[in-house]
Amino acid sequence: MFKDYRKEIATGILLLACLGMRPSPCAAQQTPATAQIRQTVTFLDVEFTKGGQQWHEQGTGFFVFYPDKRLGESGGFVYLVTNRHVAQPEIDEGQVYPTTSTHVRLNLRKQLNGKLSEDSVLPINSTTHWYFPVDEAVDLAVLPILPSQEKYDYLAFPISSFVTQKVVETRTIGEGDSVLFAGYFYQFPGMEKIEPIVREGVLALMPREPMQTTLHKNGLLYLADLHVFNGNSGSPLFVNVEGVRNGALSLGGFPYLLIGVVSGYYYENSDLTLTVVTRTITGKLGANSGIALVVPADQLLALLDSSDLQAQRDQAIPQILQH
Repeated sequence: MFKDYRKEIATGILLLACLGMRPSPCAAQQTPATAQIRQTVTFLDVEFTKGGQQWHEQGTGFFVFYPDKRLGESGGFVYLVTNRHVAQPEIDEGQVYPTTSTHVRLNLRKQLNGKLSEDSVLPINSTTHWYFPVDEAVDLAVLPILPSQEKYDYLAFPISSFVTQKVVETRTIGEGDSVLFAGYFYQFPGMEKIEPIVREGVLALMPREPMQTTLHKNGLLYLADLHVFNGNSGSPLFVNVEGVRNGALSLGGFPYLLIGVVSGYYYENSDLTLTVVTRTITGKLGANSGIALVVPADQLLALLDSSDLQAQRDQAIPQILQH
């Protein structure tokens, strides 16, 4: 996993410049912001055992970049992010079922054996594993992993462009702001290569009081007027920060910041009861209410800053530097 790590990171930083707030390289490439957002996304398929049978949980993941100057001025770590209920299927039912394998599908930079994408089994074991928040209400999971950026066509979004509470206040981000996500579209995920769908909406509510999360415990959430559906769990949600902010007009540069992670939506049944769900419900009359649940980026940053992940980085540094 750590072989040629510094070379991989150096390659990644050239791409990350386009995802940060540096307009020149991106302007030269003339790559649309939404195309870059789609490049951060990957598709996940988790196989697990339930009732003696094999089941599949399909969802979305995306890559983030966590800087660490011990690896050089522009060095750091790459993490795969998704929801806990995707990494640990059925946890939202109150129990965890044994996971058989976890597949990740990534686009290739060059066609290989007639294919433009590749499905691989994630090397999850005792040393490489998912990390979860201490707070069991927070529906997040991260995995330290660095797919070859010479082989695979993906980008990692820098934590410097996360919407923390401080950013919310300084950039006056609030209800009514435009948001979009990129994620898995189960009706057409792409045959030759992965094709993340992009959907747009607005921030609907940013309460400071706890609400029931997708793990059926009370925690902090954002709500978005955004139509999400089965397979969108784990999708990155971005807020558009262009326009007038604090009386100043903001134009140019990368217009989106990561505000959170899609984790589910409210389902409205025939009794007009709103229920938190993470997958499609069948067998009763009802519909998606159009209100999505979002884990705030603050909580993702807290997980990346946690003592467990800091220990993981401390342990990895000597292995990286000796190669």
